[in-house]
Amino acid sequence: MLRIAICDDDPHMLSRLSALCKKILPEAEVTEYISGVDLLSGNGGFEIILMDVRMEEMDGLDVIKRLQSRAQEKFPGRPCVIFITAYDDYVFEALDLFPFHYLLKPLDEEKFAKVLKLAAGKYRKKEKEEAILFHTKNNHLRLYPSDIYFVESNLRKVIINMENEHFEIYYTMAELEKLLGSAFFRCHRGYLVNLDKIRSYDRESIKLTNGSSLILSKTKYAEFVDAYMHYLALEEG
Repeated sequence: MLRIAICDDDPHMLSRLSALCKKILPEAEVTEYISGVDLLSGNGGFEIILMDVRMEEMDGLDVIKRLQSRAQEKFPGRPCVIFITAYDDYVFEALDLFPFHYLLKPLDEEKFAKVLKLAAGKYRKKEKEEAILFHTKNNHLRLYPSDIYFVESNLRKVIINMENEHFEIYYTMAELEKLLGSAFFRCHRGYLVNLDKIRSYDRESIKLTNGSSLILSKTKYAEFVDAYMHYLALEEG
């Protein structure tokens, strides 16, 4: 079940957002929190978090930082965070936390519905996806391939790069290329890129949605374009 947390210290906004979520996604389980402290003391496990920024006890940015730190200690993979605030001066600080979106009050309900449905679609796609268990030197990691941005070789190890964290594992690039499947492309002998995370490309490099830039081998360019176009066609149905 899709679980949504709403955190806002304005009771009227809290009720309004809750009603909108239930209307837009009637199958979702919606939980309301009047403060960030209440949210942090809860059980968690939400796929989507709607977060106010400026609140009295603890601001929304600090709440998300703590949630992300807690998640990193237990497992990678984080909920879609949508900041909803009346203040646009927090946007750059918020972007450092890699939110799904940043919406301004007064709330545009049509835009909110579109963003919420996109976030729910991301969850549904992952719900059908099988996680892969990786082994590191110190622990075990359960990762969803869709959360991986790219893989890079590092001597006898490889580095799995997520949105804003990375993990070293003892695998070969060939093993991961086979394991991750056709949604990933070996754009260079040292890189394996998630085709879903590409923002732009040219004949020499690939830019990803998190700002990373990867080398695109000249001998791989034509094959890459074919693979990427095929992937996009499949995604569009």
